[in-house]
Amino acid sequence: MHRLIGRSASFTALATPFATPALALLLVAGLGLGASAGCGNKKPAEDATNAADGGDEGGGGGGDESAGGGGGDAGAPGEKKDECVGFDIGNIEDILMKNSCEEPNVKPDSMAPVDLKGKLEVTLSASPTRSTGGGKVDLLVTFANKSKEPLVLHFKIDPVPRFETEAYGAKNAKRVDMPAGPTPPPPKNATQPPPSDAKTARVTIAPNGSARARLPWEAVKMKWAPERYRGTPPERGYPRAAAGPLPKGKYVVKVLTPLVGVSEGVDHEMTAPKVEIEVEK
Repeated sequence: MHRLIGRSASFTALATPFATPALALLLVAGLGLGASAGCGNKKPAEDATNAADGGDEGGGGGGDESAGGGGGDAGAPGEKKDECVGFDIGNIEDILMKNSCEEPNVKPDSMAPVDLKGKLEVTLSASPTRSTGGGKVDLLVTFANKSKEPLVLHFKIDPVPRFETEAYGAKNAKRVDMPAGPTPPPPKNATQPPPSDAKTARVTIAPNGSARARLPWEAVKMKWAPERYRGTPPERGYPRAAAGPLPKGKYVVKVLTPLVGVSEGVDHEMTAPKVEIEVEK
């Protein structure tokens, strides 16, 4: 209200004929300065309001864009990891059971043997290496890639990868874990499930890496077990059961692995590694 009165008075002074030109100029200059000062005070406030609104909007937009960009990067699908490849594979059977590692239309018996000498080393170790008769020993099969390139191995699955043991006398190489006498006929009215189709699965071991399989072995003799015939997969053969401890002595235990497609000697050093175990009383 005071500013309006002041301006009205100023214009009145300009309009009166008694005002001198100099006074008129001073009044005009004063009015211009006042208007400029008033506009100057008003503009920053508006700018501050806009800046605050724009800052919130821009900051929020920037935050959303940043978060959206980060979320997009985090959620963006990267290169799919191959489940069949590893450097330190603790349980090779887990990988072989994955559907993604199965090789369709590849039969185990149709694979041409490949010479992997110097590239693949298969070993068998036992813990402990001494056991009492009837005692249990933990076996560890290790497939080691000795090369500087990834090594692809193929295994038979029917429908699972089978690691089976055989025990022989260390001196006479006679099989000691097979029951005496010929294989008996199937029990009357006992049936087995139909055999599974043999397929292959692959595992790729990284350079200087390894894959392992663990299985137990018991220092026992065996007998035929017709009571287990029903339901036993035919791939496993006629079922057997423990029939007492092995006598004191040294034995060679082999693990028949499902590894296929490799060239090897008569000792089957790659597909059937062995270890010596001593049985004590």
